[in-house]
Amino acid sequence: MHSTPLLSHQQIRRMQKLPADYKVVNARDGVVVLRRADGQLLRMQPDGHLAHNLRVERVQDYLHVHG
Repeated sequence: MHSTPLLSHQQIRRMQKLPADYKVVNARDGVVVLRRADGQLLRMQPDGHLAHNLRVERVQDYLHVHG
């Protein structure tokens, strides 16, 4: 069974050039989310370019207990 690469070659090359204070928050289905030292989230596109306007959807806290 063949597996598809998680990241494109362009993304891998770009990650090698990022400053050390950039941290990978998530990487799934070819989408990489990074956090800069100042807390800003960035999305890395498949071509290796960074999108500075990451849209974050509202997520309900699953740990919230009603009672």
